[in-house]
Amino acid sequence: MKETSFFELIHNTELFNDKVMTLFMKKFNKNINISQIVFLWKLHEKGSEQLSVMAKEIGYTPGAITGITSKLVKDGYIERKSQENDRRVILIAITEKGKALLNEAQQQGQNVFNEVYAVLSEEEISQLLRIQKKLIHHVQLLE
Repeated sequence: MKETSFFELIHNTELFNDKVMTLFMKKFNKNINISQIVFLWKLHEKGSEQLSVMAKEIGYTPGAITGITSKLVKDGYIERKSQENDRRVILIAITEKGKALLNEAQQQGQNVFNEVYAVLSEEEISQLLRIQKKLIHHVQLLE
């Protein structure tokens, strides 16, 4: 195998992610950041959930989750709810306003995806996704 620089791979991955996120955020001109959108997406996927579970699910620190949720609650995109059988347990849930914002973000995300990945064939996109998932799984096993 040809010697490839670890740092070149990491740097290219970071550059690509940064450029795509910057492009998305420029086109999705809302008062929300990508971490908050990812949080809304995952919360919508899972349904009502505890903050600690969400933090672990998306790999954010408890401090980051606190900041994200505070802003999203303040803006009306999520709400805090007590669990019926144990009032000490607080769940968070996405609101209708949050679902509408997420839907808009997903539409804009699809537009950016179409623009960015237009240079790849369907097979290349599928292959890229398989490689990314394979690498993520492998790194998780190494941790």
